[in-house]
Amino acid sequence: MLAVSSCTSGSKGGDAKKGSTARAQSMPYELLVVANKDWLKTEAGQTLVEAVEAPIEGLPQLEKNFRVTYINPEAFNGTFKVYSNIVFAEVGKKYEGAEMRTARNEYCRPQLIVFLSAPDGQAFVELVQGRGQQVLDMFNEQEMVRERAALGKKFSRAVMQQAEKQFGVGMKVPANIDDIKVGKDFFWASDSKRENRTNVCVYTLPMRDLSVEDFVAARDSVMKINIPGGREDQWMETDGRTVTSRIVEREGRQVMEVRGLWDMRHDAMGGPFVCYVQADVSGQKLLVAEGFVFAPEEKKRAMIRQLEAALQTLDTHSDAP
Repeated sequence: MLAVSSCTSGSKGGDAKKGSTARAQSMPYELLVVANKDWLKTEAGQTLVEAVEAPIEGLPQLEKNFRVTYINPEAFNGTFKVYSNIVFAEVGKKYEGAEMRTARNEYCRPQLIVFLSAPDGQAFVELVQGRGQQVLDMFNEQEMVRERAALGKKFSRAVMQQAEKQFGVGMKVPANIDDIKVGKDFFWASDSKRENRTNVCVYTLPMRDLSVEDFVAARDSVMKINIPGGREDQWMETDGRTVTSRIVEREGRQVMEVRGLWDMRHDAMGGPFVCYVQADVSGQKLLVAEGFVFAPEEKKRAMIRQLEAALQTLDTHSDAP
């Protein structure tokens, strides 16, 4: 039996300390796993380790979703209680069935705690195999909330105003992204002051149903015109072998989320990109908001995640401030 519930009370569950104003002290994308370290060496324990240490999709190098710290339950004290992301895992006959429970802001804010429990190892393996991606998605969304909150306080006014002027939308991107190049139904904003660059593009496509292959072809045609290289035979293109997509819901809207790798044709430049595709304010075109990174030899998790959070601030009903 597998069950999922939202826990609202108890020593290890729920919002028992709603009044707490303590702030989370962990760094972004840190995850604490509280479980018996000897048990973690078992098949069930290794299933959990593999789940929480899964790599991020769509990056050129292998990078984990989270930097994971493992501690025994008896070590869970004040220092560890201020982690923003925590997993408790336990197997024992006292549990009637496999269960996942969640609690928020129990010891600090913002905080998400996930409890995974099962009566035996096989039931625990099935629980993690069935819910592991959901657990990662919840923790990633927890970090997106923090990223969006930070962008709400400090963002590029130039990009916000360009997005409003050209496409009638609001979008808060990192304040250092302020070098803007405008094309037809297109703009590209970049951090031109750093060697490792984060970039945002916004553009429109004709309204139609898009397969992944359709999107790659459309993206390539737009980038060939708007992001050329230093020579006539150089321009940005998509590595179609790496592209994945899924439909997600953002603020009540159906959005096509696409991620993969880009490169510069006939050049060594490249990196990851993520984009959201949805109907524009008129409902007559598709609006594409995209972030891409150029950071050779550098870890890219923090950069691409910040850009993804920026794309999630896109507001089709917002006036520029």
